[in-house]
Amino acid sequence: MATEDASREFAGSEINGVLNSMKDANKAKRRKALEKYESIVFESGKGAEQDELTEIFNYSASILGTCLSDPSEINRINASNIVLKFIELFIFTEEKLLVFIPVIHHRLATVPHPEESEDVRLLYINILTGLIGIFQDKMIAFMNDVVNVLKEAVLDASPDVRKAACECVSCYARATKDKFHMQSESLVKPLLKALNHQRFKNRIACIKALGDILLYGESRSIQDLSGPLAQCMMDLPQVRLVVVDVGGALAMEMPDRYSYWQRILPLLLSGLRDEDKDVKIKAELLWEDVGKKYEKENEDQLKEQIDFDAVPEHYPSTAKRQGVGCRSLVQKSLYHMLPGLLADMDDWQAGPRLQAVKLLTTLVVNAEAGITQYVEKILEGLVLASSDKEADVVKQVVECSEYLGYFVPPATYLPLILPRLGGGQYGERPLIVLSALARGTPTALLQESVADIAEALANEDVSHVTNHGHQSALLQVIQVLIEKCDPRDCSYSIFSVLLYIASTSEEQDTVSIAQEQLENVAKRSGLDRVYKLYDLHLSAVLNTIQTTASSWTEQTPHFMIFLGLLELADQSLGCHLERIVGILCDCVPKKQDPFVSLKCLMKLNHLLKQEEHPLNSNGELERFLPVIVSDIVKPFLPWHAGSTAAALRTAAVSCLVSVCQAEVASQKVLDEVKNCLALIPALIEDDSEDTRHLSCEVVMNVAYSFPQLIDSDTLHTLADKLVKRFDDVNAVVRLKSARVLAALFKNLPENYNPSIQSARLRDLYESATVFLDDPDEILQGAVSDALEEMGKISPEILKEVLERDCPKFRNKHVCEKLIASMNNLQIAVVN
Repeated sequence: MATEDASREFAGSEINGVLNSMKDANKAKRRKALEKYESIVFESGKGAEQDELTEIFNYSASILGTCLSDPSEINRINASNIVLKFIELFIFTEEKLLVFIPVIHHRLATVPHPEESEDVRLLYINILTGLIGIFQDKMIAFMNDVVNVLKEAVLDASPDVRKAACECVSCYARATKDKFHMQSESLVKPLLKALNHQRFKNRIACIKALGDILLYGESRSIQDLSGPLAQCMMDLPQVRLVVVDVGGALAMEMPDRYSYWQRILPLLLSGLRDEDKDVKIKAELLWEDVGKKYEKENEDQLKEQIDFDAVPEHYPSTAKRQGVGCRSLVQKSLYHMLPGLLADMDDWQAGPRLQAVKLLTTLVVNAEAGITQYVEKILEGLVLASSDKEADVVKQVVECSEYLGYFVPPATYLPLILPRLGGGQYGERPLIVLSALARGTPTALLQESVADIAEALANEDVSHVTNHGHQSALLQVIQVLIEKCDPRDCSYSIFSVLLYIASTSEEQDTVSIAQEQLENVAKRSGLDRVYKLYDLHLSAVLNTIQTTASSWTEQTPHFMIFLGLLELADQSLGCHLERIVGILCDCVPKKQDPFVSLKCLMKLNHLLKQEEHPLNSNGELERFLPVIVSDIVKPFLPWHAGSTAAALRTAAVSCLVSVCQAEVASQKVLDEVKNCLALIPALIEDDSEDTRHLSCEVVMNVAYSFPQLIDSDTLHTLADKLVKRFDDVNAVVRLKSARVLAALFKNLPENYNPSIQSARLRDLYESATVFLDDPDEILQGAVSDALEEMGKISPEILKEVLERDCPKFRNKHVCEKLIASMNNLQIAVVN
């Protein structure tokens, strides 16, 4: 009857004509009619009463519904805008829903969509949202149509339509919460697809919609949604903030939350370690509220814990301790959360791996001692993740391991981590985790276990590894042990590890750190100098390595340790010289690996040359020097073919030079040097330039330090070889041989008889004078000086040779100067 009355009232009115025009076949007339209708109702009728507008709407609703399906896009837009204005003014009656909902369903939910215009689709969704806002639970009757529309709209090609549809889902879920669960699951898959949209605002709207589906719909959908929502914690900060909001809402309000804590908590807890300050603060506030609510809801069960709750004495300063409710929630959910979390730590993408380790860190901090029963699985995951290619992941693993050390005692974690240290299966990964665990462990507890840890580190399978990463990780563990504990009970184990690293590392920084830690061990052990630490442990180290000395190769760990001792032990070497010489005698002359012999000879030469004389720090070098010469140096002086043998000869001659310079002149040393001197003439003509030069140096040192070893025959044998070196290919050797020849004749043997040696002297003079005309002026001067010294023995023979050859020289002045010098010598002898 109301419709009939309105029809009579408006029949002759202007609006009635407009409504008739809205049904005209001409789309232009329909457009003008819609525009005029809007003008009459909303502009001219601004002062109209609510009831009057309601009557107008009811009278024209069916025609407006028809216009929503108008073939012309502009007409559909105009009609939609008119409907939206009625909705904004709350001018809409429930019975008219039957007019508009089917139209919208037909235009948007039919496949393929009849509605091609993005603008119109957006207006339809806005109409639907407005109607939901007005009628709330009365929209339950249209649930099937609304849900079908939204399923299509959330995947619309237009981003704006998608966003509006997601917002409409949230609105509808809240409006029909009593019955929404009947259809909520059908929206899950479309929304999951929409969750990957490139616009972050669309993703935010989608996340909110999914949150409302879980709050007001079927709770079991969280099994499908928790994973995708958790992945959104790797999105932009704005998106992460919404995920945390959703997680907090679910933890506070979701009806079945007690059955799904393991799926809800990651959404909230992941924000506690977020890089964005706003996300982190929001997560902290929500987590605190969730914990308080859980305490209130479970007050009877948690009463004792609440009443006797006290902050542990040893608690990480960088973490905020949560309330009993938060801690109880985490402990309750650990069993269900850890398997998936540990699996994510091995994900092929870096983002999920980092998020998983961050979440694990949060769980460790919140679970406190309750984490102990899961420590085996957690350590396994941390060891695996500690070798991650992403530095951020490794950094987070270290932080998580350190927190774990605060709450799990060494007696629990050491039996699980120490067996993983050895062998090549895990590499340095367990060491990285162990160093972090030790950093977090209370000092008193760590001190009780420090000997066990050090012993495990000193095991050869663990310590005798030359990989740089492994050695760096070892140093980290040892550094923590030294800083936090008294190392006296395990001083030898730590010393042996540091010694090996310092002896073998090719990285100078690593060597420096190892030496620095050796100094720290000495200080922490009450020793004022690091060499006292060597004094304390050198005997034990030598005992260990001596048994294998005869079979060493260049890569043998014991050989590397021995070289390190020769380099680093300094004054401590002299106190154990007998053992050191014994090891050298075992490993050097055996020639099992010539490189072992070569390196030992080089180190020995270096030690003999040092001004501090570390080998003689105990005054025993004189006793063992003959053994060094006879058993270690002399075997390599005779000629053997090959470049390796040549290198060994050079090293041996270099050692012999150092022996001659060692200022040790006992009879036994003289006897051994004399034996070696017999081999020097051959070495002066060696193929190696270095060997020839060093051989000349040996003769020089013997001439000055041990002249008594040179008899007449030896003198002339050496002199002949030296003169031949005047023509050497190497300028340094030529010059050196000339200077050595001069030194040789400065200290003649006691029984030297020039008259008996006249023939040999003449040969020497004749061979040497040739080089007075050498192009090298420096060599000319050196030869001239040598002849000057040699001429003092028999000036008349030299003068005779010079006068005979002088006309042949280009540089006659050198020859004439020598002749004049010999004349003066002869005159001096006569007088």
